[in-house]
Amino acid sequence: MSSETDFLDLYRRLKLSPDCGLDEFKQAYRRHVSLLHPDRRAGGYLDVRAAEMLQRLTAQYSAAMEFQRRHGRLPGAAAAPRIVAPEVTARISRPPEPSIAARRSHSKLLILVAAAAASVLLWNIAPLSLSPGTTSADISANEGMSQPETAAAPVLSLGMSPENVRAIEGDPIVIHDGRWEYGPSWISFDHDEVVDWYSSPLHSLKTTGSHPPNRRP
Repeated sequence: MSSETDFLDLYRRLKLSPDCGLDEFKQAYRRHVSLLHPDRRAGGYLDVRAAEMLQRLTAQYSAAMEFQRRHGRLPGAAAAPRIVAPEVTARISRPPEPSIAARRSHSKLLILVAAAAASVLLWNIAPLSLSPGTTSADISANEGMSQPETAAAPVLSLGMSPENVRAIEGDPIVIHDGRWEYGPSWISFDHDEVVDWYSSPLHSLKTTGSHPPNRRP
């Protein structure tokens, strides 16, 4: 409160409290002025004391209105609580952008997936492709035909020539008196024909048994 203006004296004269409203303050001031103004006194009687009181009241009122203009309240009134809204800075988090290497890896992965899908699609479509003139009946007939069996490997047999034996067993280790020895196994010839053999478990010959069935006496 200003040391030059006695606002408490002003409120006391106006019979108000410092927390009164602005309109109430103005109305009380006007009523008090009307009581002290010489023009409104009966017979225009000049009262020196009343004039001094009016001058002082007017100065106090002017100071109070100047205070209200600057601070938004009357002198002595409690200041309104100042609510300061906190400033909130909204930050929108954005996912980090993938690196160039990650983007290239992702692109390669997409290409591989697309290639795999295309391969599967072509694999499923290929059996349906028919050559000109081929009908569904031909396909069914072909599917019903049995596949040719793989020819059985040749084996030794009685009466086989030395050339055929070489083709089956290869060259012998030892040849002695018409007998070809393959380690512990052997094959006997008579007049360039196989007449007997023995297939040892230690070096098996390509035969159906350790000795030929129905071998010659």
